[in-house]
Amino acid sequence: MLMRKSFLLVVLVLFISIVSCSSSKHSKSKKLPGIWQVVPITIDGSNKDWPSPYPEYDDKAQLGYAVSNDKDNLYITVETGDPATQLKILRNGLTVWIDKTGENNELTAINYPIPGDPNEENDGKLKPAKGQGQGSGQDKQRMELEDKVRAAIPDAKEFSLQGFKACNMQFPLLEKDSCGIMVRMALDADNELVWEAVVPFKSFYPKHEVDKRDKGKPMSICFETVASKRPAGQSGGNHGGGGGGGMRPSMGMGMGGGMGMRMGGGGNRGGGQTTNNIMEPLYKSTKTWKKFGIAIFP
Repeated sequence: MLMRKSFLLVVLVLFISIVSCSSSKHSKSKKLPGIWQVVPITIDGSNKDWPSPYPEYDDKAQLGYAVSNDKDNLYITVETGDPATQLKILRNGLTVWIDKTGENNELTAINYPIPGDPNEENDGKLKPAKGQGQGSGQDKQRMELEDKVRAAIPDAKEFSLQGFKACNMQFPLLEKDSCGIMVRMALDADNELVWEAVVPFKSFYPKHEVDKRDKGKPMSICFETVASKRPAGQSGGNHGGGGGGGMRPSMGMGMGGGMGMRMGGGGNRGGGQTTNNIMEPLYKSTKTWKKFGIAIFP
């Protein structure tokens, strides 16, 4: 009887040890790298505070993006140099989902800009820009798209929040909400549309600030765009990726800026594309999920 009890005790100890080791390994596997933001980002619609080029890029969505944090805030940015994608964002809005669990839950989000009038003019047949002289049909379409983008930026005056602790409503861009969330968007000198946000941890995380216990905890961000309605009678393009995607270097500098050419999104790839193809990104909805870990000061 004693031997049986001893045997059962040994089996129990081994079982607990195996479960503990398994749990420990599983816990360690959840730790993900993050980027500590040494100097707070100025939210002004400029990419000067971010690495060049952006460290992440979704070729299908034609979006470059970056995420970092300090102890108080989460910093998020996305940019695109593709004029059809820019117009899609300005017309139909950009939704940035934040999931503090590291899954792909769509509960907490910043919506900016607020979608405009769905009855906007038909962009299916863009006319050549005036005074441009001779040039390819694609070049003329690109120039008119760029004109439409510049004209639409001043209308991006409001944003809305959902799923946060105490600030879920629509706000004028220049009015500070009760959560301290700030968003801005602008077109830079290279015709890159830059979107930025600062999100205080106190607005969505269990704690007001993160510490060493939070290091590596997974978090997810999603950039979602909504397609414009394709004009009647126009078939979908079948020529590969959308126009004007731009060449992107395979390596970039670390967070906080650095040297190097910024080529993500708005370069010269696509010289052999058809005139129609430059419009394709406007008619495609996209979702770009990125999982990362919370960073802590080294």
